[in-house]
Amino acid sequence: MKSILITSAALTLSLAAQTKIACVGDSITFGAGVAAREKLNYPAQLGYLLGDDYEVRNFGVSARTMLNKGDRPYTKEKAYQNSLSFEPNIVIIKLGTNDSKPHNWKFKAEFSDDTKSLIKSYRDLPTKPRIILCQPVPVAKDRWGITEKVVRKEVAPLIRQTALEADVELFDFHPKLINHLDWIPDGVHPNAFGAEVMARSLHTYLTTERDETFTTESMENAKLGNFHGYAMQNFKFQGTSCKVVSPKVAAKGKPWVWRARFWGHQPQFDVTMLELGWHVVYCDVANLFGAPKAIERWDKFYYAMQSIGLSKTPFLEGMSRGGLPIHNWALANPKKVAGLYGDNCVMDIKSWPAGFGSGKGHAKTWEQCKNAYGFKSDDEAKAFKANPIDTVEKLKQAGIPLLYLVGTADDVVPGMENAQRAAQKLDGYAELILKEGKGHHPHALPNPKPIVDFALRCNYSFTNPAALPSPSAEFRGGPAGWGGGTWWDQLTKINQLTQANQDLELIFFGDSISQSWTGSQKRLAEKGGKRPIDRYFADKWKTASFGISGDRTEHLLYRLQNGNFDGLNPKAVVLMIGVNNLLTARHSADQITGGIEALVEELTAKLPETEILLLGPFPSGQNPEEARRKTIAKIQQNIAPLGDKERVTYLDLAPAFTNPDGSLKAEAYSGDKIHLRPKGYEIWAEAILPTLEKISQ
Repeated sequence: MKSILITSAALTLSLAAQTKIACVGDSITFGAGVAAREKLNYPAQLGYLLGDDYEVRNFGVSARTMLNKGDRPYTKEKAYQNSLSFEPNIVIIKLGTNDSKPHNWKFKAEFSDDTKSLIKSYRDLPTKPRIILCQPVPVAKDRWGITEKVVRKEVAPLIRQTALEADVELFDFHPKLINHLDWIPDGVHPNAFGAEVMARSLHTYLTTERDETFTTESMENAKLGNFHGYAMQNFKFQGTSCKVVSPKVAAKGKPWVWRARFWGHQPQFDVTMLELGWHVVYCDVANLFGAPKAIERWDKFYYAMQSIGLSKTPFLEGMSRGGLPIHNWALANPKKVAGLYGDNCVMDIKSWPAGFGSGKGHAKTWEQCKNAYGFKSDDEAKAFKANPIDTVEKLKQAGIPLLYLVGTADDVVPGMENAQRAAQKLDGYAELILKEGKGHHPHALPNPKPIVDFALRCNYSFTNPAALPSPSAEFRGGPAGWGGGTWWDQLTKINQLTQANQDLELIFFGDSISQSWTGSQKRLAEKGGKRPIDRYFADKWKTASFGISGDRTEHLLYRLQNGNFDGLNPKAVVLMIGVNNLLTARHSADQITGGIEALVEELTAKLPETEILLLGPFPSGQNPEEARRKTIAKIQQNIAPLGDKERVTYLDLAPAFTNPDGSLKAEAYSGDKIHLRPKGYEIWAEAILPTLEKISQ
């Protein structure tokens, strides 16, 4: 083996090539309350995700304030001076939570100026860094004088206004964590899982490709405004009220969201897209109900947006009656639409505003609607067959991606007469998110991530999280079957096991289900032992379980790249993974498929002489009609062709674990219908043993 000499000059050059990120902040940045803080604070997790091209440093100091008259100003700290000396290329500033305490917030009049002063100190650095000003995480429970009311209603708006005035980038942590206040256990400080969310959302933000050369043109006679910290133009276009909101730095390709109705209502999706470099625009067609006049108006406005350089294919967003223009414009312009998102949206005027179905309807609005379409009577309207509910199949034929949010208790725009019915007609083509028990309001989602991810996929700018190598933030040692410790401890123990047993021949690679072949302490199969792994495999191969509780495809990818298989040349690896992607991370079947495909590619590259036995996720959930069972079946269908690759054998073990009626075998599964009983491991062993004997010869 050749030795490689790295000179100090070469090392300096290598380090200099890294993008340096300074994470400036308080205890939340520091990682107070985070298990294994040094490894699991959000800057550390961000560094894992970004990889070797970045150097991320944590300059957080607990209890510090943005206010220079606060009780503990950040600018008085050595960490602040160190962050300047670091000469970063990117600065992420997350301060303000401690400023909300009453004895600090009495100086709120100085908050904006102190923020601008901090920004200037970084802006004056020779590296001229990108500066990202962050709005605080949610306050799950008022503590230490810190309250959600002040943080969200007073501190955050000041941060937004200051970001606009100082012309720096803006990022909001609040919606990313609002669904998981349990990950802020003391009310203020996110735990390791919350830090992971912070890191992953920033990773998406930082890796978004930007067009720094693009500047949005000013529309004629536009009045400037502030839309949640972003520059907004208000103007008239051919007599119609319109708006264009510009991101701080446009994303590559200049994508845009075209909102149809209720400007500013439930803005979290629009704001997140602005973060990611998308423009958000509005052209009022509220009282035209998607009639031909609305489409004509939008046609003209579309070319106005083309004239200022925006993408040729906008993403359409419609709440309530906004569903009518977005569908009808997409039908008239199928090649000009990247995707469509309808939120409790009207797709049949007979349902609303007419009220001819189960909904309430609205008599005055119905008369406006009939006038917009030129209907002379109700009967003429009833005979109309060009509602979106009638034409939605044409959008499927045109290949336009569709996403619908539906409140199942909506009695204004009933889903079964509108979007939910449309999704059924399209037989799985449209993505459907049901909000069980919710009515017509509230629209949207508190955390818009599912909608954001959909829009990014429509724009081909989505990074599959299931295929992005990353360590786990898991720290619940007892429930994870580790007896204590963190995921990192298990990674280290498996690496040590690898180095001490370079002659391993058979390895089970996966999550808690693979871990439970042996448990986390004695991972080697033992000849003469009583466990199923001992009885079925120990006499034939030197066998080990490399499963770690809670693992997903991305965690296995990280483990592959960080020591688990270094120096090994086993005869076979049994790969069983995916259920945590589905149930914990809420990844889609396609995302999980992509993660498994990446794993197979990595395994075959790292172990060129090893046979891979690919199993995919086992069936989960008692009822074969459950959504998770259907998703797992789709994953199995998707990954089956991987068995055609050299040295890869695919087996679907669902028949071994299910009864003829599709229900799970009770003797195989524990009460959660996910994990296996000892009998389940015997079934597993007997199902794969003939194949292993064949491929391991």
